[in-house]
Amino acid sequence: AFADAPGTGVVKEGVSVPGVALGDTRSQVEAAWGLPVSCQNVSGYDQGSCLFIAEEGGQIFVRYRGADGGSAQNSPTDVVHSIRWYQQVDGWFTTAGINSTIAYDDPDAVLAAYPNATINQQSLFDWSIDDPALGIHVYYHTLYLTGELVVSMGITHPTTPPPPPDEFYAQVYSIDFYTVKRNDYGARVQIREVNGGYLEGAIVTATWISPDGEQISLGASTDSFGKAYFDLGKLKRHGTYTLMIEDVVLDGYVFDPESSILSASLTK
Repeated sequence: AFADAPGTGVVKEGVSVPGVALGDTRSQVEAAWGLPVSCQNVSGYDQGSCLFIAEEGGQIFVRYRGADGGSAQNSPTDVVHSIRWYQQVDGWFTTAGINSTIAYDDPDAVLAAYPNATINQQSLFDWSIDDPALGIHVYYHTLYLTGELVVSMGITHPTTPPPPPDEFYAQVYSIDFYTVKRNDYGARVQIREVNGGYLEGAIVTATWISPDGEQISLGASTDSFGKAYFDLGKLKRHGTYTLMIEDVVLDGYVFDPESSILSASLTK
């Protein structure tokens, strides 16, 4: 039989709404709220989106995924992936004190309640306030024909904040040997940021190891093409010589050895 979801209660960002939590099974949702008004396939998910109605009116949509994290299978073991409710469900308040009416009347209050949230403009008619690290979202949609604003809110599983931008990481892109003159060699080391830009003014330190184990410490700074040049001198002994990169230092950047070429060898 059809039932109604609670019209009032507390929304725990990234966790639960009144009566239902993210990760609950389809069976648990229906035990708490009754059968949905309707369900439909979404992006290949079998009955992956289901509509419920709150006691005081207003639509609530529950999105499911499979128990293994894949597509929903219209199974009792499907699990709740996200929950979204519309403005008429104004009795649901988040722990930060935001409900759909406040979100409609005062978007700045939403931003004040969630200072780490960002504004995302999807189109001329759609934008949102999102704090994925908390798992809370507020959606704004303007109807094209009437200009009416429609507001909804949603929760999802919290996501880890993105890592710092790639440009703050420096990596050794290449190490090349070249001949200065007969039996006299140099090494050219290029330093780039992770997204490919050259890093000028980086101090590169390295160790030059001869076949008998002798080690010489070297240092050079990069030019406008991110290249540092090392004078290796003559290769006096037969065998394999190795250049080992020790560090790359530049203000505002962190050396990323895991993504770098750390050594190169030359055999006489």
